[in-house]
Amino acid sequence: MSLGQKSYEALLEEIKELEKENQILKSTIKTADIQQTKVSDLLQFTQYSIDSISDSILWVDQNGKYIFVNNAACINFGYTKEELLSMTMFQVDPLFTKEIWDAHWKEILEKKTFTLETINKRKDGSLFPIEVTVNLVEYGGKQYNCAIVRDITEQKLNEAKLKQTASRLEEVNATKDKFFSIIAHDLRGPLGTHREFSKHLSERISDFSDAELEINLQILSESSDNLYSLMENLLNWARNQSGHIQFQPVRIHIHSLVESIIELLKLSFQKKQIQVQNKIPETLEIIADQFMIETVFRNLLSNALKYSFQNQTITIGYERIRDEAKTPLFTHRFFIKDEGVGMTKDQVGSLFRLDKKVSTLGTNSEKGTGLGLIVSKDFVEKHNGNLWVESEPKKGSTFFIELGHIAIE
Repeated sequence: MSLGQKSYEALLEEIKELEKENQILKSTIKTADIQQTKVSDLLQFTQYSIDSISDSILWVDQNGKYIFVNNAACINFGYTKEELLSMTMFQVDPLFTKEIWDAHWKEILEKKTFTLETINKRKDGSLFPIEVTVNLVEYGGKQYNCAIVRDITEQKLNEAKLKQTASRLEEVNATKDKFFSIIAHDLRGPLGTHREFSKHLSERISDFSDAELEINLQILSESSDNLYSLMENLLNWARNQSGHIQFQPVRIHIHSLVESIIELLKLSFQKKQIQVQNKIPETLEIIADQFMIETVFRNLLSNALKYSFQNQTITIGYERIRDEAKTPLFTHRFFIKDEGVGMTKDQVGSLFRLDKKVSTLGTNSEKGTGLGLIVSKDFVEKHNGNLWVESEPKKGSTFFIELGHIAIE
């Protein structure tokens, strides 16, 4: 039957069938559009997630060329996306060469995933430490390294701070141990000897001749002086460590101050027949803490005396050091030079440290703890200064005191 011969009912039925098919087709298209929208949304969400994280994500082919980078990589390295995608990883990792990369790619193929640390370089040339998580991925029949790169600068700084703290804690513990060692041995021993000698002297005083009595009293006096010096250094060090010594700078006539210390030690100098030359200018005045400076010079002069031989000379001098970078400012530099036993490089390197037992017997078997030098260095550093020594065995030692204050003359 031709179209013209079809009945109205038949045509109506065909139209209904076509409408059903049309509805099914529309539903199918709508479902496909919904699915496509969902896939598109998911891809956008994934891309957004990759670009929003702070870690850099870089896909690298087997030749080291970047084929994908996220926004974080561009921000962290300072390049645009187009610039990075035209580069190889050798241009940002100064530690990698082509040969190293070839071995690295073999490791990626074998291990599939692992973590390493290296150094990367930004566009501005600055270097920064990174942690890289390597992941082998296959896509489109090719193999790639999907590298997740994290800037670990802050982590490294924290590690350095922890090491510094650990070192400081070790130093504090050594200081504590030395402190108790001084109390238990270096102080207790001389005190015990002093007590026994005083007791022996008092019990037999009638048995001694005047000459013997004078010698023993001189020994007792020297013992008392040594004990006092030790106790004073110990207390000063403890007070300084606890922050109880306040820095109080005043105007000091430094030549006169040194002369008073020489007078204080006069008997000890005479006993060894030591000549002391005070070459500090008589008109020199400085701004400094008088108690601290007096303690420093007293300790260094006592130290020079201890390690000098009979009939030698100790020289106290001064020179003004101009700071060329801060003209017309200058610093004071004092020195105390002896001609005594001197020290080896190892001995010099161990000075000013509580965790090292460096004190040796003087030329007349004088004992010490090395604490006086440590106290002196602390006090000089309170003046933003420096204390150091130059020495050679059998050629004596020269201790330098540098203070960063302008002179008043």
